[in-house]
Formats: sequence, structure tokens, C-alpha cells
Amino acid sequence: MTAIIPQKMVRYISPDGTLTQEGILLLLSFQEQIEANMAGSEILQAQNVVLSTYGDKASVERKKKNLNKFGTNITIGTTYGTVAQFQGTTANETFVTTNIIDSVVSSSASDTTQTVTIEGHTIDVSGNLTFVVQDAVLNGQTEVTLTTPLARATRMVVKATGTFGTSPAALVGTVYVYDNTDGITAGVPNTAAATKILLQPDTTQTNKCATAISGTDYWFLTEVEAGIGNAAGPADRVTFKLERRDIKNGGPWVPVGREITVAVGNPSGQFYFQPLAIIPPNNDVRVVAKTNASTCEVFAEVQGYLALIV
Repeated sequence: MTAIIPQKMVRYISPDGTLTQEGILLLLSFQEQIEANMAGSEILQAQNVVLSTYGDKASVERKKKNLNKFGTNITIGTTYGTVAQFQGTTANETFVTTNIIDSVVSSSASDTTQTVTIEGHTIDVSGNLTFVVQDAVLNGQTEVTLTTPLARATRMVVKATGTFGTSPAALVGTVYVYDNTDGITAGVPNTAAATKILLQPDTTQTNKCATAISGTDYWFLTEVEAGIGNAAGPADRVTFKLERRDIKNGGPWVPVGREITVAVGNPSGQFYFQPLAIIPPNNDVRVVAKTNASTCEVFAEVQGYLALIV
């Protein structure tokens, strides 16, 4: 039986019956449109769930912002610790309820020219978070006071110089954003738990797979990925959990989706949220991990869309 090809489709089919390059591009465009329609329907469903569950009208279109959080931890052990880099042996952040995260400092006296951009949140007496972005110019081992003190510090990056053909000087020391209640010694906070984010030497961005969501936003999660770097000792697997906590209402840490278990030797594990997972306003979010034995280097990333309450 001979197939009859409509005249308008002839240019998409080669004489041997395969797709021409133009046909392949057309097929790919159809696939992209289908994927876009599916993503749009998932977002619409999440917005409808927010309205029915929380009474808020949330808009991804009005927010126009994605949020990806990623981090590493080279010493995850047999108890759950955050996939992030903290000072010393600190495994999990000590959360504060007032705006006392007020300083940034380097452990090296040489770090005096770099500007860092710090993202975080302030908090009010009712537990409402407000997203804040601010710059600070490092002054070596002398503390620099933040323009706006914070209750959450979630990301720090070395800022561009703003001049073509130049680059910021590489960091020589470790840069700490911290609560200065107990002071510093040689550019290092005296209390390790006071540090909320840090930049290692020769890096340009913090690695903290944890964040907070402001009082005016929702976060619609699409995916969480987790994996293992260099394993030590007898460890043969790592268990990861994504969890959130309602700050405003004094909630406990609760899981978001199932655990991900990754065996040593496997690159990573993923969990795709279908339907999208919903993180409400004024929530802390983090990925924690633990090994079955010894320690491992691990990484994780969480992705999603922010939606503005309108």
C-alpha cells in the first residue's frame, strides 16, 4: 500500500521516507509547544490550589522569576546535615527570629577590593519575611556592617567590577556573613553557629541548598536533584530529604516529597514534582542528607518558579 502525502507536507519528507532537516525542526517546534502547554497547565493548577487552600491569588506571570538553590557539603555524616557550607563543624543553621545578621568579614587582610552582593530576608515581629539584596565592600579582617541587618542570609556572590576588561580579585580568605554578637578573631567569627553563609577562597558564590520564601511569594517546585561526590570509609549510600518549615506559625520541619537515596557509584538521583510542589510564604526550605556510615561529599539542587501574591 502506498502512502499519500499531502502536497504541503512533501518538503518535510525525504525520498527515502525520512524527515528532512526542515521536518525535524518542525517536529521539535511541536514538541516544544506541547511541553510549554504542559508547563502552563501545571502552573495554572498550582495557582488554583493556592487559591483554594490558602485564599491567595498567586501569579507566576506577574513575578517573572525562577528560583534555583544549590549547595554542597563535603562532610555529611550519619546524622542529617544541611547540604551547605557552614563554619567549622556546624551541620545545620541556627535560625534567628530577629534581624541580627549584621556583618561580613574575610579571614584574609588581603581581601579589601572586592564587593559582594548578599541576598537574604528581614523579619518583622509577626514572622513575615521581606526579601533584601545589598552590597558590601570587603575590608579584610575588619568587619563591615551590613546596610540592612537580616534574619536570613541565603546567597552571596562576588560582584562584577562594572569595567570592561577587568575582573574582581580572587578571594584569598574565607568570607563570612554572620551575627556579630560574639565578635571575631583575625577575621573569623568567634561562634561558628553565628555564620549563616560563607564564601571559600577562590570561589565566587555560596553553595547553600537552603533558602526562605518571603511573605509575598509562593515557590512552585519542579524538581529536586541530589548526588554524591567523593565517599570516604565504608559509606555506600546517602539519603536526602527536602523539607520546609512554617516560620510565621511556628511549624516543624516537614518533608516535601519522598526521600531520595543515592548509592555510591551512581551519579545522582532526581525527583520531579507532578503536580508541582507548593511552598507557602514565610517558610524556610532546605535539603538535608545523611550517610549510612562514615562521611561523604554531597550536592543538591532545587528548582522552581516564584509566584507573586496579587
